[in-house]
Amino acid sequence: MSMKLKSTLLLIVTVLLWGSSFVFIKLGLEEIAPLTLALLRFLIATPFLLILVGLTSGFKGFVKGWKHMLILGLTGVTAYHAFQNIGMSMTSASESSIIIASNPIFIALCSRHFLKERLKPIGIAGIILAFLGVFTIVLRNGISLGNSSTLGNLLCLGSVFAWTAYSIYGKQKLKENNANEITAYSSLFGTILLAPLALISEGLKLPTSFVPWISLLALGLLCSAVAYLFWYKALELLPASEAGSYLFLIPVIASTLAYFILGERLDLLFFVGALLVIIGVIMTTRSH
Repeated sequence: MSMKLKSTLLLIVTVLLWGSSFVFIKLGLEEIAPLTLALLRFLIATPFLLILVGLTSGFKGFVKGWKHMLILGLTGVTAYHAFQNIGMSMTSASESSIIIASNPIFIALCSRHFLKERLKPIGIAGIILAFLGVFTIVLRNGISLGNSSTLGNLLCLGSVFAWTAYSIYGKQKLKENNANEITAYSSLFGTILLAPLALISEGLKLPTSFVPWISLLALGLLCSAVAYLFWYKALELLPASEAGSYLFLIPVIASTLAYFILGERLDLLFFVGALLVIIGVIMTTRSH
């Protein structure tokens, strides 16, 4: 299998899982507080990832890289999921996924500055086109100021900045640690940092019904453990800006699933925006 095909498959699976995570989060938030949901999610994911590291490379990378992993855990796990989950408790799954899908723009800008990655004109045009697609989707619901949905959307925007830092800094650290180590150790530190926030502010109230537990298992094993690992595997193979362009697909997947599972609305503008996103991603991937 070629490197290009492998990275494409890794990223397609990743965005499918992350797109579905918005539905699982909304289902989980019906019974679980936002920070507790994030904590339980990574309490499920982290042991799986640590076992994987133990079976592959061992734990020698922990000693030399723990300070970097602490920063990655703070940005990519604690801050990202705290902002995302609290924000999603105030807004819809489709709106939050659209805001968070602005990640590729910030990743591309920061990649140019910190990683010295260059985008060809077709790549820049692709990012602009995909962003216009995202903008078209979010505008179909209108823009309202001064309500809880707006605050939720702003918190989701905070998660965008956290994820950009996680991806750019993590890409730099792939020179020193492999994808398994970065994913596992950042998950470990992120979980440790989440624990006091969740316990002090919300207490530890476990769900009592079936659906939230299914959501937690899906979020922990698939959307966290597998998807985070695949994301860094892809970053090992591709420029961060190219990998980041696939994140534009997340709102298309999330909104489609939210329509079928949560009953959220889709209309003609959604499909126009989705088409622009897909064309923009194709243009960006072909620019490298």
